[in-house]
Amino acid sequence: MQDDIKTVTMQPGIPGTMTLLQKGVIIHATGGMSIREFMVEVIGLQPDYAETRVRAIFVNGSPVDDIDGVKITDGDEISLSGALPGISGIAMCRDTPIGAFRSDISAKSSDAVRSGDAAIYLKLFNLIAQEAGNTLLNKGVIVLAADVRAYLGNGAPKGLPAEDGPILLKI
Repeated sequence: MQDDIKTVTMQPGIPGTMTLLQKGVIIHATGGMSIREFMVEVIGLQPDYAETRVRAIFVNGSPVDDIDGVKITDGDEISLSGALPGISGIAMCRDTPIGAFRSDISAKSSDAVRSGDAAIYLKLFNLIAQEAGNTLLNKGVIVLAADVRAYLGNGAPKGLPAEDGPILLKI
């Protein structure tokens, strides 16, 4: 699918890039991957970074505790964040005693096996967007040209197509 759209290269560090990553981008993965495999193999995070720095993970709005048991599927929305502030933030982060109080809303483990392409809508927040955004952008993400214009403003890269459809954005 990425071969069907125009590739646009941008410079790293353009103001608005973190906001674009917070809004969300599309990346392709293999369905049935665990969240840990997704972070390491697809996004390109180091295993230790994925384990220690990514403290809050949501799949389709549900907090994730078991990054090895929860599997991705086509169309999932995944949000990754560092530690979140306050008692609500603590409750939503992984591996906290308070997490037991939200078990009804937590993402559930799955026995899914790797199979087929999965388009994932990925959002990166706070320190994760700052520290891992360039790693993700090096691989390339699918975004709407209109969003690139809106969030990067005058810093938008040259070569954006006139139409507002999807592009492959890379640094």
